[in-house]
Amino acid sequence: MLPCTPGGADPSAGRSGQHGGVTTPTPPYPRGWFCIGFSREWKAGSVGTRRFMGGDAVVYRTRRGVLRVIRPYCPHLGAHLGAGGTVDGEYLVCPFHRFAFAPDGTCARTPYGTPPKASLTLLPSREAYGIVWAWHSPDGAPPSRELPALPGPLVSPRAFRVTEEAGRPQDVTERAVARILARSASRHVGLRVLGPGAALVVIEPVRRHLCAAPWGLVLWVLATPVSPGRVRRWTAGSAAVGPVARLPAAAPPHPAGQKDPARSGRSGTGSPTPSDPGS
Repeated sequence: MLPCTPGGADPSAGRSGQHGGVTTPTPPYPRGWFCIGFSREWKAGSVGTRRFMGGDAVVYRTRRGVLRVIRPYCPHLGAHLGAGGTVDGEYLVCPFHRFAFAPDGTCARTPYGTPPKASLTLLPSREAYGIVWAWHSPDGAPPSRELPALPGPLVSPRAFRVTEEAGRPQDVTERAVARILARSASRHVGLRVLGPGAALVVIEPVRRHLCAAPWGLVLWVLATPVSPGRVRRWTAGSAAVGPVARLPAAAPPHPAGQKDPARSGRSGTGSPTPSDPGS
């Protein structure tokens, strides 16, 4: 657990690294929407901590189902809200002095009288496609784009596997997608890139002798930086019986030595990869 640093600052964030005895500044994490988990992981009243962009983020859901992603430290005396914080109705309650915070981040109640003018730091967050997303921008700017509306029907992920590996989210996502495409060469595969750390792969329905209805696979590759040079990757998916989202056909993996179209601003699907100065 990180030290209780008032204001939510992570002592390790932005630290420079040494390579061959030469100190180099850590580049900023890319700008965009990144997976922080799945909607079904947070039931009403639950509180959890996730590593996110070199620090902690606390995710909680109120009793009425409102989900929030916040910086982890209480503005009162810096307690970590993911270590003993609880949900009381619509409030997140600090474990130290029982200060209670409303979904808009403001302090709404204390055991000591009038609440102070203190607020939690909320991270922009969305729930879409059964996934919880948090926005990151190196300069702290608000979201410059929203998550796209995808052609339906789209099945929410029902199972997932998590690994942690070295690299940038763009590279980790590309490698994972390339492996999926290589294993699905005989089937029609659609691909949609949603950002530097998110790709949706739809393997369209085929008929099998054990299943009268056509079925297909909806797969997500989600890569989120957790610390400098380290990425948490989710591979999530579900099987769909009947029609699934129709996406542009994916290009086959590019041969070794050939320029990758995604690195020249193209996703390889006929749609431009979202580009951003911070990515």
